Amino acid sequence: MIPLYQKLPFNNNNYVNFYKEDLPHFIVPMHYHPEIEIMYILEGKGTRFVGDHIDEYEEGDICMLGPKITHEWRNDEVYFRKNAGLRSSCLCLFFTSDIFEKNFISLPEMESIRLLLERSRRGIKFMGNTRAQIGKLMEEMAAQNGISKITNFIRLLDLMAVSEEYELLTSVGYTESVNSSDFERFDKIYQYIMKNFSEQIKLEEVAALVGLTPNAFCRYFKGRTKKTFVQYLNDIRIGHAKKLLIKGRMKISTLSMDCGFNNLSNFIEQFKRSTNMSPSEYQKRFGVKNQKAI
Repeated sequence: MIPLYQKLPFNNNNYVNFYKEDLPHFIVPMHYHPEIEIMYILEGKGTRFVGDHIDEYEEGDICMLGPKITHEWRNDEVYFRKNAGLRSSCLCLFFTSDIFEKNFISLPEMESIRLLLERSRRGIKFMGNTRAQIGKLMEEMAAQNGISKITNFIRLLDLMAVSEEYELLTSVGYTESVNSSDFERFDKIYQYIMKNFSEQIKLEEVAALVGLTPNAFCRYFKGRTKKTFVQYLNDIRIGHAKKLLIKGRMKISTLSMDCGFNNLSNFIEQFKRSTNMSPSEYQKRFGVKNQKAI
């Protein structure tokens, strides 16, 4: 399955654009674009696909998607039936990071928004009271022009940036860069893992890379990621596996070895633990017909 590149039909002179869609069902297939998107579901329900993430969505669902993340909001089957009498509508806000001049986004006061933009590369789902506030502000902004729209745009990003009512969507291994406030030592670890995750990586080797004993490294790593090194490594391997499964070009047994798992049964066990489904079930959810099977 090859995602569609979508060129958005907006005036190049505008850095903040709104688009409202109201149809019996959403018609855009899996796609991506360079703009950052905030998607607010006004009406309808179905399945949300963001990178390697799959979940259900309903009215009020709000997600922020960083540049070039593949995504699709696919309505439930009933929405496609003739004379179903159902509607699917959404309000979307699109912008690029170019709106922020380099010195401006580097200001200490902008740190939380800067980190929000980094987090968005994995896709963010907002929940609770934050979700309601975002929806209300987006509806107000859609009817505004001039400086009011821009000042409320900053308010919107600040609201998202300081909220703790959110969930990151794609797995850490699905993205190609570290999406957090990394400093040199952690980035060195991350780059080593990304270069070698298809091989067997020893804890002692990675710890020595940053001048730590294995025990000190484990404490540091768990404090930095909230996961053990093995859990994090498996997340990256599973994230890579999801990308390959979506493409549907390899046998699952070959794919598992390419992702660093030493045998097929271990891969399937880890994949089920991460996704609550088998690799073949995962492909089916994405509509992938893998002719190569196991």
